[in-house]
Amino acid sequence: MKTLANVSVIMLLLLFQADSLLAQSIQGRIVTPENSPLEYVTVKLFRDSAMLQYTLSDQNGVFAFRDLPANTTYRLQCSFTGFESVDTTLGAGSAGELVITMRHSVTELKQVEINSRKPLIERKVDRLVFNVNNSMASLSGDALDVLKVTPMVMAENGALGIIGKGSVSVMVNDKMLRISGEDLAAYLRSIPSGNIESIEVITMPPSKYSAEGNSGLLNIKLKKVVNDYWSASIRSVYTQATYATGNLGLGFNYQKRKLSLSTNASMTEGSSASIERPRILYATQNWESKSNRRNYTKLYNARLQADYTMSDKLTIGAQAFYNNSRPHANDQTSTRIEGKTSGHIDSSLIGSGHQHAETENLALNLNSTYSLGKDGQRIVVDLDYYRSHNNNFRDFNSGTYGPDELPMSGREWFSRNIGDNQFRNTSLNIDVEHKIQQFEVNYGVSYSSSHNRNELSAAAVAAKTDTLFDYKDSFEFTENTGAVFVSVSRALGEKFELKGGLRIENTHTKGISNTLESTYKNDYLKLFPTFYSSYRLNDQHIFSIGYGRRIDRPAYLSLNPFERYITQYYYAVGNPYLLPSFSHNLELNYSNNNNLNLSLYTNFGNDQIAQTAIPYENSKIVVDTMQNFYNTSTVGLTAVYTFRKVSWLESNFIVTGYHRNIRQRDTSIVPNYEVYVAYFSMDNTFKISKKISSQLSFFYYSPQITGIFRRTPRYNVNVAVRYKISNKWDAAILASDILKTTQAKLHAVVNGVQQHYDNYYDTRNLRVTLSYRFGSTKVSPRQRNFMNEKEKQRAY
Repeated sequence: MKTLANVSVIMLLLLFQADSLLAQSIQGRIVTPENSPLEYVTVKLFRDSAMLQYTLSDQNGVFAFRDLPANTTYRLQCSFTGFESVDTTLGAGSAGELVITMRHSVTELKQVEINSRKPLIERKVDRLVFNVNNSMASLSGDALDVLKVTPMVMAENGALGIIGKGSVSVMVNDKMLRISGEDLAAYLRSIPSGNIESIEVITMPPSKYSAEGNSGLLNIKLKKVVNDYWSASIRSVYTQATYATGNLGLGFNYQKRKLSLSTNASMTEGSSASIERPRILYATQNWESKSNRRNYTKLYNARLQADYTMSDKLTIGAQAFYNNSRPHANDQTSTRIEGKTSGHIDSSLIGSGHQHAETENLALNLNSTYSLGKDGQRIVVDLDYYRSHNNNFRDFNSGTYGPDELPMSGREWFSRNIGDNQFRNTSLNIDVEHKIQQFEVNYGVSYSSSHNRNELSAAAVAAKTDTLFDYKDSFEFTENTGAVFVSVSRALGEKFELKGGLRIENTHTKGISNTLESTYKNDYLKLFPTFYSSYRLNDQHIFSIGYGRRIDRPAYLSLNPFERYITQYYYAVGNPYLLPSFSHNLELNYSNNNNLNLSLYTNFGNDQIAQTAIPYENSKIVVDTMQNFYNTSTVGLTAVYTFRKVSWLESNFIVTGYHRNIRQRDTSIVPNYEVYVAYFSMDNTFKISKKISSQLSFFYYSPQITGIFRRTPRYNVNVAVRYKISNKWDAAILASDILKTTQAKLHAVVNGVQQHYDNYYDTRNLRVTLSYRFGSTKVSPRQRNFMNEKEKQRAY
């Protein structure tokens, strides 16, 4: 927090110096004859015949040139497709804001709308690009909100995945994030949606990226700097679900000559409700439970980044990210035990639990980029360090009651679980991009070293006096992975392009359970080839094909063979024998003028990891564990269509259909599954006026299979309204899951016992966002992220 305080002092000093920074400057606004702002106008500054600087106007038509000598005459040139160029002279330090009106060019007027807007969705050879800057999603909240409306992406209960494929890893500006769960959510919430340029749904990642993630990657691309600037922003978000949650975020960006500085901080406090209703149908009894839980959130994070340009070829940078989370929860649980034959209540269990935790994360990055010449040829070096510390505590008390609702003596239960998890990772990555004659070559090496330590204890007593168990365990896990990669691409004429790559990863793991006196080792060397080919029939029709092999490694905590009791009849235990799972992905894509995108895909996965609750008939105990349960094969077709034929409406439609076949390794525990799944979604943005726009989105998912569970149909309706109060103020209202139909019911047959789950996790909410920007708010600074992120996301 000392770092955050120092940054705050710097921010105040810079703000106090704002008047002197802006004293000798040229600032103006470019508008149409109808007084509408013009974005992306090229503005050049000349002194005599020499061009000194150039920039682009922002979304409000504003441009600025700073730190200019006083008492000097300058010349401005403004040019933009579809408008007549403007050439004018003026002096630096002129009072007031310069307003430049650009007249329509009659011969090119019809092309203005086409040339000034990117398509909302673009298909590239290995990815689908969602241009967030053209969507209302850019002003509705943070990166997590944007991902929820990104085509092909499902964001539910903190988990991210690609429709029809499965879980994914997340990157920011091509740098992998290795955190998951609440830590990942906190990081994404710290990125304002207005800072995002686009999101790439990479279903076929090239070999330069880590092979982690069975179904691909999500790459969040942030806006880049155009020119010198400083800017600050304040954002407040209020969310009302069952309970209220508030978020406050502050940001400050500064770039001057060779130095670029960016910092932001945010805090989130509030609570949410969850209801879990499991029904377990044993041979002689039916167990029907209901658990009401209130989850409290206290979340604080801060990020600081600095980049310095040493020379025309060398840039160095550093970044720090700090996160502190202090969640706690209270729950009330009741279980009714009914005789199968009699149909009457045999007994009931009533209990209550309390849980609290604290997680602290620190990530540090040092990087350098050395240019090798034109066309993006460069050497990039990243050194990363990540450390996390998590303490958690849970108490649970319950009693047994007879059919007469009177307590049964000697049937009480009191349990306590205490955990301490420490994780650290250090990694080095070297990435080289250059050209060799007609070939574009990318190669490099990476090394990652991780260490995870769990200190766990569990105790339980009955009738407040009889000790059932009291034991502890210390589990240590280390993983070292070295990788080399290379990819080569070449254009064959104007129509064909080929690209192939290979990534080799060598991994050594070792797990030690000190209490159980057991050691678990796993060493493996794996190859991950990739291949792409594209054919451009013409500007309207593009075909491409891609193949890639991926890996999905288990989370570290899921490897710990320690029993953690949730209730008297439910405990979780890790599996130290978990193996990584692998998948093969093949895609054939077609793009028609960026309006229609078709994708035919297939996926084959082996030794897939699934979490399941295994009930045992005799003891009535349910064991929550992870195993390499099944192999899977999927064949599907996805169509994405964008409608932008009228100025007041923009619509995006997605239709997906796929067939999935799941073959269990042990059918005595879980049977085989086979299912046909359909998915449909639409997202409509309506332009009501220059300042007001609205959004209506909807999706429907037919019955499907998730892991070992069958899911019932589900659908969702969201509505949003955005009002641009002024050039500095924005407000938005978003209503999510209006009909409360997002979450499906689950059903599975495990160990011969039927299980049904009807759960709700507070997805229906109303969110109000208010943001204020001041300073030179043209763009947001580029952000660099950590190369060791795939290790961080497995820490818990």
